[in-house]
Amino acid sequence: MSDEPVQTLVLDHIGYRYYRDTDGRAFLPASRNRVRLVTDIRKLDQARGDELAGVVGVPRGDETLLEAAAHFLDGVSERPTQRIVAISEGLLLTAARMRDRLGVPGPTEHQVLGYRDKVVMKERLRERGVRVPDFAPFTEANALELLRRHGAVVAKPRRGESSAGIVFLDDAEDVRRFAATTSKDELARYEVEERVDGRLFHIDSVVRDGVPLAAVAGRSVEETTSYRRLEAFRDVAVGPGATLDQLLAFNRRVLACYPDFSGVTHHEVFLTQGSGGSGDEVCFCEIGGRAGGGGIIPGFLSRTGVNLDEVVIRSQLGLEVPRPPEPAPHLTGYALVYAPAGRLDTDLTPPAEDWIIDTQLRFQVGDVMPRPAAWNQAAVTVTVRGETEAQVQARLDEVIELTLRRLRGRERG
Repeated sequence: MSDEPVQTLVLDHIGYRYYRDTDGRAFLPASRNRVRLVTDIRKLDQARGDELAGVVGVPRGDETLLEAAAHFLDGVSERPTQRIVAISEGLLLTAARMRDRLGVPGPTEHQVLGYRDKVVMKERLRERGVRVPDFAPFTEANALELLRRHGAVVAKPRRGESSAGIVFLDDAEDVRRFAATTSKDELARYEVEERVDGRLFHIDSVVRDGVPLAAVAGRSVEETTSYRRLEAFRDVAVGPGATLDQLLAFNRRVLACYPDFSGVTHHEVFLTQGSGGSGDEVCFCEIGGRAGGGGIIPGFLSRTGVNLDEVVIRSQLGLEVPRPPEPAPHLTGYALVYAPAGRLDTDLTPPAEDWIIDTQLRFQVGDVMPRPAAWNQAAVTVTVRGETEAQVQARLDEVIELTLRRLRGRERG
């Protein structure tokens, strides 16, 4: 193996501070990487490190400009790009397309579509006998037929993120209204599927060649669209028992359908009541080839000592995915608290408690907060630990109540 640093192109929109651990250790150390970074122009101040050979800032959401900036950095470099890294869900396909164009090893567009496009992923899994919702690319006719078969359907952006753009369609009038008020180009980016009546869970795994090396599961207490009502969202890890065993078994079955995948997966499933009182059954919802959001990364780190973003980076660099230790017996959970639009004049940092393991503040005092438009746009995200599911949920409730009191005080002021 060459001792020369790898010429690494990084596509980013969350900020370069996430490419280091909490102690400042770089996931892309200068001794092994020469990094060309395309990042959110508002977060250029985070682009620091001896490994950086070039940095360009672009407005977040402008994919055309981001790709142009990436090709610029590749073109002006003395040595060609050898690896391309992207850890955010919305950039996985962009990175894959660039690998294909530049002949760079790593996940291809065809591979990434299997865990990025909701129609493609369900087609591939259904072919392999995995229970998935009844679905189709969105057309008015497809939606009406699924509505006839199932009584209620949901339209989702095929490559959407953070539950943005989801539309619940309860009857034929809802379907026709959605089709009539949405542009043709936008409708082509949607799928429609039966609305599964079940509880939502997720399984987060470190994976090598389609085999989970370590996995934990969590339960969504609220719907992921709770942000629309400004209601807090809670997620609690699943403790040992039959439910956890069932979730992990289904996860292994789904991951076996991705034998060429190594890295990190965030897998969402529904647990439904089986027919004839036969007990709970698992139904696929979606899967992503990246770390989950909210407090999933700090929760996994707390239980295994492994940072999921670092695993994603290692896998895209072609390095071996490490086998994490077995998850520790304590449990974790996280809460997302949303705020109404307005200026923040109160610090939302929770008080120091040994059971609070991570806090993410989206806004600082003085910032003007827009109304949240997606699940991940919480004003504050707090991750906690506890010995039981009940204790974790009680601690989340405590954090939520304190945060809401502060926000209500802001409104009175």
